[in-house]
Amino acid sequence: MTMYLVRPHLLLTRSCLVLLALVFSLGTLPGCAARTVRHSVVKQNLIEMDLVREVKIFSLVEQDFEHPTIISVPRLMNILNAIEVEMKADKTGVIRQPAFHEEIIEQTAAALAQGLAEASPNEEVGIKSIRKERRLGVFYQKFMTSFLAHVKDGHLYISIRRVDWLVPQAAEDGKLPEPGHHRKDMDFRVVSGDPIFFAGVQDLEIDWRNDVFRKAFQLPGSTKGEKKRREVLDSIPVPKEELSPKQKREIAIDQLTPEQLRALADLEEERRGGNITETAYQRARRQLLRER
Repeated sequence: MTMYLVRPHLLLTRSCLVLLALVFSLGTLPGCAARTVRHSVVKQNLIEMDLVREVKIFSLVEQDFEHPTIISVPRLMNILNAIEVEMKADKTGVIRQPAFHEEIIEQTAAALAQGLAEASPNEEVGIKSIRKERRLGVFYQKFMTSFLAHVKDGHLYISIRRVDWLVPQAAEDGKLPEPGHHRKDMDFRVVSGDPIFFAGVQDLEIDWRNDVFRKAFQLPGSTKGEKKRREVLDSIPVPKEELSPKQKREIAIDQLTPEQLRALADLEEERRGGNITETAYQRARRQLLRER
């Protein structure tokens, strides 16, 4: 009987090759989870800004964002000032409020402008903006608003994840939670309207070049910087002014992008769950399916 001796280092080499082949094959599977890599650009007491990219196994995920993009700080301040969200107050009402507290608008707009100007086509901007509120005349509480942003197809996309979130004392001196795409950190939904369009329950597609943002701008029914409660009715007729021929024209479903399809699915889920009025549903649907 013939015996063959295999050198240990050859076994190790072959094992490594098999392992590497398995890793690379997994990296090519559809739906393989990606991880985010963050590069800190601004890290101060009240504002943090990162450039965020996605990596799948060893490969950078191509995003084709329109970066770098130059948007002035005053224009971004007007945009952020116009964004509002709605949160449930109880079974019969919701609270509509600004997404960005007036105290953090300037610092947030400056960080966003810097991030968009420095980002690569494969990076988006992640921001955590903090405001401090004095309590009992001595102590401070911190509140954080966080979001992700990028520019694509001539529009500014903002995915809001936390709105004026009370920072627990245990986290004040530690690492704050990062904004991410595939999770819902707080229960709220965005308010939309031309030219701030619905792109998901917590996502907006903004025509940032629109002339309305050359000065202060407010959506219809704006809170004007305050919190405002309203009753939620089962069904409200859609106003006639929202049914103009121009607004009736819609893109066919088979022409929607994957992002638009996901946003439409989110919108339908909000409607089925009774979390959005019929008027708001119809308005958001028309904005989502509008012609460009």
